Amino acid sequence: MADIIMPKMGDAMTEGKVVRWYKKSGDAVKKGEPLLEIETDKVNLDLEAEQDGTLGNVAAEAGQMVEVGGVLATILGEGEKAAPRQEPSAEAAPARRAIDKKDSIKKSTGDYAEAIDMKAPRIDRTAAASSEPVPQDAGGRKRSSPLARKMAREMGVSLEQVQGSGPSGRIVANDVKNFKPAGAAPQKAKAPSLPPIQTLETKEIPLTAMRRTIAKRLAESTGPIPHFYLTADYDVTNLLSLREQLNEIEGIKTSVNDFIVRAAALALRHHPNVNASWGDEAITQHGEIHIGIAVSTPEGLITPVVRNADQKSVTDISNEVRSLADKAKNRKLTPNDYQGSTFTISNLGAWGIEQFTAIINPPNVAILAIGAASAQAVVVDRQVVIRDRMKVTMSCDHRVVDGALGAEYLRTLRSYIEQPVRLVI
Repeated sequence: MADIIMPKMGDAMTEGKVVRWYKKSGDAVKKGEPLLEIETDKVNLDLEAEQDGTLGNVAAEAGQMVEVGGVLATILGEGEKAAPRQEPSAEAAPARRAIDKKDSIKKSTGDYAEAIDMKAPRIDRTAAASSEPVPQDAGGRKRSSPLARKMAREMGVSLEQVQGSGPSGRIVANDVKNFKPAGAAPQKAKAPSLPPIQTLETKEIPLTAMRRTIAKRLAESTGPIPHFYLTADYDVTNLLSLREQLNEIEGIKTSVNDFIVRAAALALRHHPNVNASWGDEAITQHGEIHIGIAVSTPEGLITPVVRNADQKSVTDISNEVRSLADKAKNRKLTPNDYQGSTFTISNLGAWGIEQFTAIINPPNVAILAIGAASAQAVVVDRQVVIRDRMKVTMSCDHRVVDGALGAEYLRTLRSYIEQPVRLVI
């Protein structure tokens, strides 16, 4: 007999949620076969059978939260029998009632089927290579991410017509976004439109593991950490020009943020006391520079990490950021992908936000908030000229970073951003 337990996926994980079972009690299972899908604060993943046998009693049903190390079920060997199932303890009853209440709320609002549909699909590790027919779920449909299904509904696209580019042919958001029906005539660019009007209704939305962790982490930041903020206005005319040239020469598509990541990392070399963490007994200055990048996902914010960013080129950073962002949106990040940052960047420029303040991501002691670049009339050599400008705001932990130190860092960062050739030599 072997226990299936809730694994620990990262230092901060204390519990996980059972999303669904692929097997039921009494079913035969084979070693390496996916048995159930779990949800952690960062990712969804399948747990596989560690031996051949029969699935015994299931201790945690779909929707239940289970502490790390808690037993989910057992696998019985040949000739073994399942122990008599015990009724939930008095301590477990409130949790069971809470789950039942959530289910009743979903049913009463007509949202139950949609809630099931929006769960992340399981990762099929036994799927054939992409040259084989695209795998389908139990209902005969192509496998797709929750975001891809949402976009398909909004765009009126049939997923049966979309070719998936994800693992094992899974359809991801970009596949839907770039889908063009066969024989469709080129369309003229449309003016930006408003988001669709939503149906308003009163309902309770159960907290996901990710949303619980976000709430916990923000409370740990804004409460104990004494924040202060420094804003600088940079000339990014040369940087935008260099980016355009690099994209033409290399045939790639870098973003302004890729340059910012490298610039921030190089500036930290000059100010190691900003590349630090606060501790009760000591301040730790880190020997490596790992930049966390805030990425928005349908379930909340997550910060995948570009490791040793000061040692990577802009194109290397660009490729890595795209890969991490795609993994984040499809809940495929591993703990190594999102843990261990020493400095964080949050960029809302793509949304047209000119300036904002960000909350420090502990144990970092600073975070850089990047606004949108825009053409502005400025005075240069007593002449009014048009230049591209961008505001950045650094949130600092005053226990480690004093005002003068933060200002010195932003001055060094200015040199890299306004003289961007420093970023490519």
